[in-house]
Amino acid sequence: AKSDSVVVLLCRICVEGVSALKDMGWDLREWLPLIADRRFLPWLVKVPSEQQQLRARQVSAAQIAKLEELWKENAEAKLDDLDAPGVDDDAQPVLLKYEDGYHYQNIMAPLVKMEADYDKRMKEGQKQDNLSVRWDKGLNQKHLAYFRALQMDSDLKMMQGDELKLQLDASASRLFGRKWEGVGNVLRIVDGEIVLEMRSSHCPVDITEGYEVEYVWKAISYDRMQAALKSFAVDDTSVSGYLYHKLLGHEVEPQQLRVTLPKRFSAPGLPELNHSQFSAVKAVLQQPLSLIQGPPGTGK
Repeated sequence: AKSDSVVVLLCRICVEGVSALKDMGWDLREWLPLIADRRFLPWLVKVPSEQQQLRARQVSAAQIAKLEELWKENAEAKLDDLDAPGVDDDAQPVLLKYEDGYHYQNIMAPLVKMEADYDKRMKEGQKQDNLSVRWDKGLNQKHLAYFRALQMDSDLKMMQGDELKLQLDASASRLFGRKWEGVGNVLRIVDGEIVLEMRSSHCPVDITEGYEVEYVWKAISYDRMQAALKSFAVDDTSVSGYLYHKLLGHEVEPQQLRVTLPKRFSAPGLPELNHSQFSAVKAVLQQPLSLIQGPPGTGK
């Protein structure tokens, strides 16, 4: 679209297959597919000639994936930028067996850093504007900001306790008389409405329009992972000998803990455990290392 007056609609589902859209009287002749047989159609992207194809640079799927990651930081990045130092450094593969704690740390620590960098880019890149905010005060006399944010990136899920930064945009700042921003924690999310408990006691409670919100990224969990990996590497006694060799993938004899099992496994004030939960708790109490897995809502 080369003009601001042109609107382009992109649909994941074929319009012809939705009866509700047919009833709306849409002219289906105006709808054109973008992709067929895993390639753009000629009306959208011109098919290169044989001579152009011979002169074209061959690009692998791995290079495309890395370039797309690079675009998140630099929209002007080109293929040649993949050759820059540090860009194309592949992490070492995860092994089934490690020599010692140092070997384990040398492989795992770069992976933790890569995940931290990715998580930071994803969360700091999420920002929404033109929000309406309703103000109130909690029982602790802290300001509460109520607002509805559009769903952020599908890889992210806002949760209770997340830290967000709320600020006024340019027009709202002029109305308030100065710039304002405040940080708070998500207190709860009810029917899509976010309740943010603000730390500051000075909030523009008289202004309800013109707000922007963005994530505040925290490195705490990743710092703890790195600290644990360091302890595991330099201190053989940071975990028991059984766990040390088990984590390194060494052959160890199964251990059974001698414990007196309780007569009752359910927690006071909570529903009785089902058979699967009962078996899990009983097994965990009798062995030094356990893994409990299950979908959401199963009481892990």
